[in-house]
Amino acid sequence: MDVLAVNGYLPLRLVLTDTLAVRTSFDPLRVDSEHTIGGRAQRGMLAAALRRAGRERELHDWVARGAQVRFAPAHPRLEPGADPGLPGAAPRAAVAYPAPAYLYTPGKDGDTAVDAFGDTDPATPYRAVRDPLTPDRSLRAAVRTTAEQYLGRPRTGEAARSVPFFTTSVDPGQVFEARWQLRAPDPDALERLAEGIAALLAEADGTLTLGSGGTRAHGGVHVAPVDPDRLLAPDRVDPVHARSWEAGTPVDLLLLSPALLVGADGQARPQALVPAVLDLLARRLPGVRAHVLASHVEAGLVGAYHRGYQGPMAQRWAARPGAVVRLRLDRDLTTDQARDLEAHPLGERVVDGHGQFTLLSPPPPGPEPLAPVAVPLAGRVPGTVPLADGRAVPVGEPPLPERDGPLRSLYDELLWNAAVEPVRDHARALARASAHRLDPLTPHLLGRLREATVHPHPTPESALAALERTVTAPSTGRTATDSADAHKAPYDRAVRALARARLVRPGGREPVTVQSWLEGLSARTAAAWWSDNRPDPVYSPAYARAIAAVDLSLPDGLPPDDHPSALSARAREWEGRAAPRLALTLVSSWLAEAARALRAEQDGGRPGGGGAG
Repeated sequence: MDVLAVNGYLPLRLVLTDTLAVRTSFDPLRVDSEHTIGGRAQRGMLAAALRRAGRERELHDWVARGAQVRFAPAHPRLEPGADPGLPGAAPRAAVAYPAPAYLYTPGKDGDTAVDAFGDTDPATPYRAVRDPLTPDRSLRAAVRTTAEQYLGRPRTGEAARSVPFFTTSVDPGQVFEARWQLRAPDPDALERLAEGIAALLAEADGTLTLGSGGTRAHGGVHVAPVDPDRLLAPDRVDPVHARSWEAGTPVDLLLLSPALLVGADGQARPQALVPAVLDLLARRLPGVRAHVLASHVEAGLVGAYHRGYQGPMAQRWAARPGAVVRLRLDRDLTTDQARDLEAHPLGERVVDGHGQFTLLSPPPPGPEPLAPVAVPLAGRVPGTVPLADGRAVPVGEPPLPERDGPLRSLYDELLWNAAVEPVRDHARALARASAHRLDPLTPHLLGRLREATVHPHPTPESALAALERTVTAPSTGRTATDSADAHKAPYDRAVRALARARLVRPGGREPVTVQSWLEGLSARTAAAWWSDNRPDPVYSPAYARAIAAVDLSLPDGLPPDDHPSALSARAREWEGRAAPRLALTLVSSWLAEAARALRAEQDGGRPGGGGAG
């Protein structure tokens, strides 16, 4: 009888404070990092913390023997409101696990996901979903990485010379979650074990390191329980649905970490996953008959670094995470039985987190919308600001630019430099969306209009007034006083062309004529014109994000949600003062891009011209 009969899981939140390099191979000139943090790396982290604290007994019991603590890979954790690029906020934090191997998207750029174990079209190409996915298939995770090249000394004993090294590391500020499996004789002992580990991690905060290069400014991490008031969880994966299945109902076994399996010949056999699953069912659920409906297993090499021996461990073939075995049982599967199965990983080196799996219900038949992608950044705690390394600092009192002339000038310049490029991008997007409605305009006519904006003028207001006179001036009845702008006024036919061409605006708004769009640009109405044509935060969010990033009144640098413009009160005040300058930038960029689009259409879409042939 197993003396460690009580199981529980300690959910830990890992926030990277430095770049993280976790090797995927032993190429001495290249380091490619995994997008998860393996259990072996966390085992070394805990061992180093215990050794520094001089706690040899815990080092032996928790790490060396591997009976009380089984480590687990840390997967990307998606927290509500953390990723500003994700529309809306998830109701609660969710962890993204390896995508099931049966999940595919039809077509090269498909926006739906289908179950490849079900009905598929042989004539349709399918692409596997590789991004980590939440259990409810509502979000995908995109872990940010950085590739670097640097010079270092070789370790081969040759003459001292620089050798190029390459590394791909995980960026700091991202959040992962690991669930260490704890085992004890009784519930009280299990609770004491969880409290002891949490206390040690709190004491070692600031000294914990993960992965390769822990002594070279890599691998800094902050580790703490997900819920300090409730240390233990009963499930390996936070459930989103009921965890019981009636007899005859399909159930999926999803592999969460590489499984080191051995075949009948004693050699590494990733394809032995199905026999290993059936053997586990026979041992833990005697008398239950299981039928394998489908399975998909892929093989991959798994290695590790032994921190104690300061050297690599031998690589082995393993079943890759995401492997799926779809089963049908002839008896009901209860929640307690499912938890008991998940507490017994498959294969070897289970202490390092290998062979872990969870039980899920298959997806419904038919295609589902492909989940949006989110970055696993640290969530925003009210009253604090998350830094780039994931740490949170209290919100300070924002400066008051209106009380300081130089600070006000700096504030205005910061906002302008941040806004100008998104405004130009917005103008280009408008021109490209309207390219098929600009007939009968010509690149020559648009170029003549743009001359009025690029001609030297003392103020943006005078440039807008000159453009408005150019668009609205009649071709006859000019006086001698109009001679300065006479060469810029289009003829009646050109005015009619401006009245026929249409500008398409985002959000389903009615198209307007180019002539009416260019009217109302005088200094008295420039603010109203800009308010009607500014980038909408729903369809062109880059403008609001760029301004918020440098807005001194927004400590967190994120667009506020208390106003339709997604700008702060101070940014809106600046926008009203800078409206003529912003409008001039938008119109000038639109005229240039529209002329370029028309010229490309006339040239047959080829830069060198030549027509369509």
